[in-house]
Amino acid sequence: MEVGQLIQKTLDGLKQRLNSDGTITVQEEGGAIFELSCSFQNPATKEQIENFQFEHNCCLPIDYQNFLLEHNGARIFEDLDLYSLEGLIAYKDPSLPDGCICIASYLDTRIVIDTRIYKQGDHDYLFCLDSVDSFEDGINLNANFEIWLDRLIIAQVAKYWEWQDSNTFYYRWNMS
Repeated sequence: MEVGQLIQKTLDGLKQRLNSDGTITVQEEGGAIFELSCSFQNPATKEQIENFQFEHNCCLPIDYQNFLLEHNGARIFEDLDLYSLEGLIAYKDPSLPDGCICIASYLDTRIVIDTRIYKQGDHDYLFCLDSVDSFEDGINLNANFEIWLDRLIIAQVAKYWEWQDSNTFYYRWNMS
């Protein structure tokens, strides 16, 4: 599968599971069941993406561009905001290094593309930062946008990258 094709499959799979009102039943850690909504914005055009890249002197990764061409922003499981091109500007974080773009927020977490890494040919360009973290304190998610989004939807928007640190004590302490 070529880079960027997973976006379509992931979003199509999610949409097939949605109820007619745009909601989905999810099970989170500890057995909690919730009915959460998803909404998707209209697609961006190639011209809008090209203009954004030109005006902001950046090169957005192909898989992220494919997402924008499918939906110029989305809200998934209510708490995950995937920003539109306009949102990238509105939520621009001046504390991030040049070439780093905050593309999403999830509760107290920011998801950031490091276009500098992408330009060098490294496809693991996505980072997670808590709301107060500097970029240097962020977590490299070892994924590109489409793999991260696919995993996040499979995990029903749980922070799967934190699971490796979740031992038995974590579950007993946090789930009681």
